[in-house]
Amino acid sequence: MTTPLLSLQGITKRYPGVVANQDVSLTVMPGQAHAVLGENGAGKSTLMKIIYGSVKPDEGQVFFKGQPVNIRNPQEARKLGISMVFQHFSLFDTLTVAENVWLGLDKSLSL
Repeated sequence: MTTPLLSLQGITKRYPGVVANQDVSLTVMPGQAHAVLGENGAGKSTLMKIIYGSVKPDEGQVFFKGQPVNIRNPQEARKLGISMVFQHFSLFDTLTVAENVWLGLDKSLSL
C-alpha cells in the first residue's frame, strides 16, 4: 500500500462566531491532483492556509509522507515542497502564472 503524500485528519478551525472547518479529512496520494470546491464562506481558503502553515488548526492533525507534521509557517511548508497559489486578488497581474507560482517556492529553484 502506498503512503499518502498529504493527509489531514479531523481538521477544525473556529473563528469568533463561525466554524470555518469542522472535522475535515483529506488524503492526497502521490501523483494525484484535487480540487476543493464550495460556496463562498465554506472554508476552502482556510483549509488551504492550514496546509500552507499560515493558519493554525484548532483541532486535528496533518501528516506528510505518513509522518505527523506541525507546519508552523509557510517557510516550513515550502521546505516540505508545499506551495500556495493564492486567489486572483493576491496574484501579481504583471507576472505569468509560472512567475506567480515561483514567488511561493524556494528561490534556489529557477523558472
